[in-house]
Amino acid sequence: MALWVPITLTAIGFVAIFLELFVPAAGVIGASGIISMIVATVLAWIYHGRVAGTVLLACVLLGTPFVLWIGFKVFPKSFVGKRLILGESQRKESGYTSYTSERYDNLIDKQGITLTTLRPSGMVRIGEDKYSVVTNGELIEKDERVRVVKIEGSRIVVRKLE
Repeated sequence: MALWVPITLTAIGFVAIFLELFVPAAGVIGASGIISMIVATVLAWIYHGRVAGTVLLACVLLGTPFVLWIGFKVFPKSFVGKRLILGESQRKESGYTSYTSERYDNLIDKQGITLTTLRPSGMVRIGEDKYSVVTNGELIEKDERVRVVKIEGSRIVVRKLE
């Protein structure tokens, strides 16, 4: 068997591993690339001796991380990568936040109506706004009047009005 066969199988393996980063194939392409490189190494060892097999194995072991590194460098700039990777940061200064203390600070002792049954969490309307709230473990039915008793960050604790 000619030496070009194991070398070609190794090259095919590198290309398959590189393509696995760009083509969603559930690992089939990457697995076939790894199998191709294993077969190439075994063939080189059997038909061309220990030296050729060891050199090809070294190329596979050093080349695979290099191919993956190149792939990860190229992937964010590719057609698929541009659509999968967020291009901009969601910073607080731009308005991306899940918590603003101004929205919650003035809610203590405010009253509202439950929009869902609180078991112990659910939705309450306070004024014109809807809030996700919790109770201290009690069950409060829908359309009951509640009062805000505690604010812990964005956690609003309510109690049923008697």
